[in-house]
Amino acid sequence: MKNASQLALLLSLLASCQIEKEARNIEAFYFPLQSLKDGKVYEYQSVGNPNDPPVYWLYHSEKADGEEFLLGTAYSPEFLPDQSIREKRVDNGMKLTEFSTWETDSTGERRQVQASIQAGNVFPFLVKENPGVLLTSLRWQSSQADSATLSLVRNRQFDKDTTVIFQGEKTAAVKFQVRYLVDQEIEGHLELEYGGEEVYAKGIGLVFFKKDINKDWKMAYELAAIYDLKAFEEKFKTKLER
Repeated sequence: MKNASQLALLLSLLASCQIEKEARNIEAFYFPLQSLKDGKVYEYQSVGNPNDPPVYWLYHSEKADGEEFLLGTAYSPEFLPDQSIREKRVDNGMKLTEFSTWETDSTGERRQVQASIQAGNVFPFLVKENPGVLLTSLRWQSSQADSATLSLVRNRQFDKDTTVIFQGEKTAAVKFQVRYLVDQEIEGHLELEYGGEEVYAKGIGLVFFKKDINKDWKMAYELAAIYDLKAFEEKFKTKLER
């Protein structure tokens, strides 16, 4: 019995080592929560389409009831909020807990519309040689005149290791393949499915994203600069609404 117990323990340890060998932690490639406590603005510039406007994301982290959260707001070129997210750090990754978008209703007034979250998997901390697919699924009711029901499904899958150059420095990065399905339901369903990719750099977060919506409409953006919130507001002479 003693020998059998020792053998079982040895096999358990070997299995544990094999799991650790197969799974790799890539949390360091996501947005660095510890350095975002005071808020930073990520400026993304279009690649290959100079007429596409820049995209600004304000990210900041907070702790509540012993848990860590990442909050983000995207802004238009006029510095009006377009989207907002709230993600919670869990043991195996980041989980979306809130999502909002802003729309202009039939009266011309901008309104914040809250989405319901059917699946909120955002970013994995552990990846294997044959990684699984992370599912995000959102649904919301439009405030515009057509009152359409909109759904967004996103599948994100780890692809490979890579490197990027940001502000003159070569940095380790990871690349993800992404699939999107957008559904607009009014008196039927209008579906749009397309692919894309994302790159996350170590200690920085998202540095590149691309969406191949169709053969004539392709979007690609890369990270151009990161600002402290105060420095950004002084440079652009604006006050960002959270």
